[in-house]
Amino acid sequence: MRALFTLTLLLTALLGSLSAQATEVLASIRPLALIAEAVMRGSGQIDQLVPDGISSHDYSLRPSDRIHLATAGLVFWVGPAHEAFLVKLLQASPAQQVVMQELPGMTCLHQRDADSDRPIPDSTDPHLWLSPDNAAAAARGLARALAAREPEKATYYLHNADNFAEEMQLAKDRLKARLAPVASHPYVAWHDAYQYLEKPLGLSYGGSLTISHEQPPGARHLAALTDRIRSQHSACLLAEPGFNQALAQRAFDGQPARFVPVDELFTLAPRNAQGYEAGLTQMVDGIKNCLGG
Repeated sequence: MRALFTLTLLLTALLGSLSAQATEVLASIRPLALIAEAVMRGSGQIDQLVPDGISSHDYSLRPSDRIHLATAGLVFWVGPAHEAFLVKLLQASPAQQVVMQELPGMTCLHQRDADSDRPIPDSTDPHLWLSPDNAAAAARGLARALAAREPEKATYYLHNADNFAEEMQLAKDRLKARLAPVASHPYVAWHDAYQYLEKPLGLSYGGSLTISHEQPPGARHLAALTDRIRSQHSACLLAEPGFNQALAQRAFDGQPARFVPVDELFTLAPRNAQGYEAGLTQMVDGIKNCLGG
């Protein structure tokens, strides 16, 4: 009993300490933390839930993560399409939430069938943050939520979000021009994560290798993709860290190709107000190199 009582006291003290230093914004993934940096610009604490280098599709929360969620003032996350592991926890959480996929002005695309490229009804491609326009809409949504919490800083947050939106428009134009010489070259994706970039940057999709994160390609899909790669003369695979190079070589069937890992979670971008644009630029540079630029 004494051990249990002591443990209870320790947990109470820990929760009290965490509450006193409660995170003002807890972003689920790094790209959202970078958007928050652009909006807050040093005015308050921003923490990140899913560590860099770990997939957020199937992340298992640690006890410390659960405490972090319980003490956060505001949770900024993509939504059920991306962080399904948060849905039940946040239903019972007192924290304010900014759910990216539910914000005004957000473009939500359907996931694509890996075999036919047709949109899958009642689905949402979860990689919303890769659209510069969506990033701008997310910044404005977060700024409105922060302004409601802290009216004395409302002008500051809203002004920062407007500036970020203007920077995103300039970045979109700049990056599209950078890709223009090679944008017509079709790319193949390790998994279909980049369609939010296709329209704004003029990219040409040439299929995806894996069906989903949980489902590797079957023999029929792999053969059809190989035929497609050959017919459209694809020479670029946008890969991801730790990808199966032997499987990629099977898909390209000996044809010359570049396998370039791209950082869709911006893990190398600095954690500052310019970090989102830096991460997007680094990613586009990788795409350009893959396409032969």
